[in-house]
Amino acid sequence: MNSLAVLGGILACAVLARLASKKRRKLPLPPGPPAEPLIGHLRIFPDPASTAEVFHGWSVKYGDVFSLQVPGETVIVLASEKAASDLLEKRSAIYSDRIRFGYYDSIGWGDAIILAPYGPFLTRQHKLFSDAFGKGVVHVYRGVQEREANILLKGLLDDPNDFDRHAIRFAGGIVTDVGYGHHIDSLDDDFFSMGERFLQYATAVTAPSLLDLHPRFAYLPPWVPGAWFVKFIKETKPFMDAILNNNFQRVVEQITAGTARPSFVASNIEAMYGEKHDAEHERATKLAAVMIFAAGFETTWRAVTIFIAVMLLYPEVQEKAQEEIDRVIGRDRLPDLGDRDSLPYVQCVINEVMRWEPIVPFGLPHRSVADDVYNGMHIPKGSIVFANTRSLTWDESKFHEPQKFKPERFLPKPEGAGEIFPASAVFGWGRRVCAGRYLAEGSLWTAAARILAVFAISPEKDANGQSIKPNIKFTTMLTRSVVTACKNKQSSIILCLTVIRNLLRVIFIHATNGPVN
Repeated sequence: MNSLAVLGGILACAVLARLASKKRRKLPLPPGPPAEPLIGHLRIFPDPASTAEVFHGWSVKYGDVFSLQVPGETVIVLASEKAASDLLEKRSAIYSDRIRFGYYDSIGWGDAIILAPYGPFLTRQHKLFSDAFGKGVVHVYRGVQEREANILLKGLLDDPNDFDRHAIRFAGGIVTDVGYGHHIDSLDDDFFSMGERFLQYATAVTAPSLLDLHPRFAYLPPWVPGAWFVKFIKETKPFMDAILNNNFQRVVEQITAGTARPSFVASNIEAMYGEKHDAEHERATKLAAVMIFAAGFETTWRAVTIFIAVMLLYPEVQEKAQEEIDRVIGRDRLPDLGDRDSLPYVQCVINEVMRWEPIVPFGLPHRSVADDVYNGMHIPKGSIVFANTRSLTWDESKFHEPQKFKPERFLPKPEGAGEIFPASAVFGWGRRVCAGRYLAEGSLWTAAARILAVFAISPEKDANGQSIKPNIKFTTMLTRSVVTACKNKQSSIILCLTVIRNLLRVIFIHATNGPVN
């Protein structure tokens, strides 16, 4: 009788599940633009440079959850904080998976923390990151961040025309030291060259291709029209293998020789050769380290360049932040992370830079692992789900005049508007939140505060000594970047960074490449 009761219960559950599935299928998909037969929205699907803004425009017309169809895929776009939180956080068990990234699968990076499908291996990498970069432990990297910020300042002082490379050098100096215990000595350093080359490849691979439809297209013959990526994978894979494996092996050899410096890899290698040693731990460490290197290199670089560009566009904001720095900490030292809570307007400026020009303006794609229903709409299993960052940071119900750059919006009332920084929109949702958030925030704050303390960021001047109105634009591949049109041959931002605000601070920079207290 007990067996029959259990069997009956199982059958009843199966019937109910089938009925619920049929009911879901009868529900409509979220609304969206008119689709064409067979190809759906493929013809009107925006390119990366305009995706975030186009998605935002469609959300105004079709609502904060809308859908698109491309061959073989349903795309769900979330355009409000409530919708993103309801699905990506409150239902994270369904929406924490990733789509497969064909290029990174082909080179062996597809299971790295940013790219990996949801599962035990991803959880293991998250544990490695939380142990090393959690809010309570990330302060141990403060000395590295301050040293690299000083080197950035000295580079900008000596050669402001090479601004982009100094910003890349700053980002790379932090992540290679933290990840592998390597200090980048100059712009000729092997790790720096490796980072620059990686950034070139990472930009190239964002071009649309058949790999976006399915990773199996990586096996097409290279002569097939549109299969440019086949040759690209073959050419770049040895280099990407070297980033993943050779850098790790270098630390192994340093540990054996007794010359290894403290780092993420070194600490995990020591754990591997203890009771916790296993092949999966080694693989998780390699992939976690390569994400520290690769993702940290690009996002921190982009953030610093965008900060500088925004300060150039809003000199009155720059002056107010500089006044706060001078008033609170004086003029005889540089600000450090210990001053962060004492400089609320500087923090508001940095928060507003991240809100106004988010590094990933249309978010990273999630994939649903089960059918779901939300507000009477059917979200099919396997849907690609985006939380459109641009829509969330332009939400008029959360931010007054959202398309304007207004740092004071984050100051408490009555000094400001008392608005809340949209951290999840910037750093991700639920179980896919950015694992390096606190390291990235500290790095950007240190660079920005010290640049403000030392330099007056101003545009070029013409032959009559008049300021030339900066012609700055922002563009997007996967991440946001700065594009400038200027009379010089440099494509990066050209600034009068040699307008020194405080000579004593510059003396500090020349005197040491270490932390300044």
